[in-house]
Amino acid sequence: MVALEGEHGSFRTYLRSHGGFDATAKDLRKRFKFMGEMGTHHFLYVVGEDVPPYEEWCARTGMKPMA
Repeated sequence: MVALEGEHGSFRTYLRSHGGFDATAKDLRKRFKFMGEMGTHHFLYVVGEDVPPYEEWCARTGMKPMA
């Protein structure tokens, strides 16, 4: 994260440099190998980035919604 801040000026700028949720999530999963699809969706939601509604995202990715 520190390297990304140095490269982009801030971590938020890095997150917003991809043009949308799908591209951002894909790059995060590539750079941070431990992040899965659900963890990436949750992380972006928690840090205040625009994410698709949970149920819509689950249907699109084939994930089963948590109760």
